[in-house]
Amino acid sequence: MSIPTVEDVARIAGISDPVIRNLNITQSYYELSQAMSKYTNGNPNWCTFAVWASKQAGQSIRKEDLKYTFDNCFHNSPEVITLIKNLREHGDIIKRFPEVKAITTFILKVLNPDAAFDYSALAVAEGNKKVFSEIGGEFARFLSIFRSNHDFTEENISNFCSAFKPGNPPVGQQMLKDAFTSYFEAGKKSAAKEKAEMILYSNLLIGYHEQTRLQPQIVKALNAAFANEDERRSRILKELLPGFWLRIRFYISKLLQLKMPLDEAIDQLLDLTKRMIRKVITEFMMTLQIPAGEMLRLGEDLKRKFPQILEQILTAKLKELLGKIDPTPDSLKESGAKDWGDLRDRIHFIADLFRSYFEHRVLYNQPFTNEQVTILKEGKIPDGKL
Repeated sequence: MSIPTVEDVARIAGISDPVIRNLNITQSYYELSQAMSKYTNGNPNWCTFAVWASKQAGQSIRKEDLKYTFDNCFHNSPEVITLIKNLREHGDIIKRFPEVKAITTFILKVLNPDAAFDYSALAVAEGNKKVFSEIGGEFARFLSIFRSNHDFTEENISNFCSAFKPGNPPVGQQMLKDAFTSYFEAGKKSAAKEKAEMILYSNLLIGYHEQTRLQPQIVKALNAAFANEDERRSRILKELLPGFWLRIRFYISKLLQLKMPLDEAIDQLLDLTKRMIRKVITEFMMTLQIPAGEMLRLGEDLKRKFPQILEQILTAKLKELLGKIDPTPDSLKESGAKDWGDLRDRIHFIADLFRSYFEHRVLYNQPFTNEQVTILKEGKIPDGKL
């Protein structure tokens, strides 16, 4: 298995098809993770976790099951049915439909929730590419310099770190500089606990940097339902009322400076639809499938224990970092993220995830079969579960 180069990372980031790009990003993270494992004593490095986060992002990018889940939710929601019956009182067009389900099907077509899922998928794909371009590139650069233990010299790490921008994210790269310096130092240590804490420190710094950089894309993906709201409202009105009556009601509404009953009903429907779209998108974004069939719900507390080697933290800089990002230190209590759009909430979960799964060696499993890897590297989408 070859190690991705800086040029490989740039080439993959430049793939125009977001689905094929994501598959290659996920596989590249796996290859980088494998190459880094000899310096992390077989314990997960940041790329090891990135494999499964990127694979999960792929489901959002491919919009797998999003439409089916939403449609099923919409058709069977008592709140939607109540609002549709209310709309029926004000819209002559939908009075002609024989049953409520036919009306909800018609309304769904007008609302076009697929546009929200497309918007969300685009934001996730943008974030997937953004992180890989930067952090994947830095891992590739690190591995190109530190090919063996003989390369772990002060001169090499000094030259490597000189390329990082000063300051904090989203612009600065001080966290990345400190993280790779810690990987470098860990690679030279023999004491297992000291080595483990330095690796965890590196993983957390990169995770913090990454999540800070991803904040705009995550919020954008979660808020996909809020785009083009006026256009949706206008489209519903045009479908429910003939052109003549639409013009008449506009002048009446303007003259009286009142919101018409139909407007109220449409606003209520749009608000409910927005909440339902966000709920479905959030549900898919806040799950993480990891090897051995384990599905993590990111809104729930992690159900593991810290490995013995990391139960008590001794390294001062790691304790300081955990003090900033983990409100419940040395505990998995309240590790579940209530709002994935909240950076502090998100990084708390990630801190506990990295720590509690530190010795979970199945994270090094392949994300795809050998046959799928051959096909995705040819720029095609493989068959089978991805």
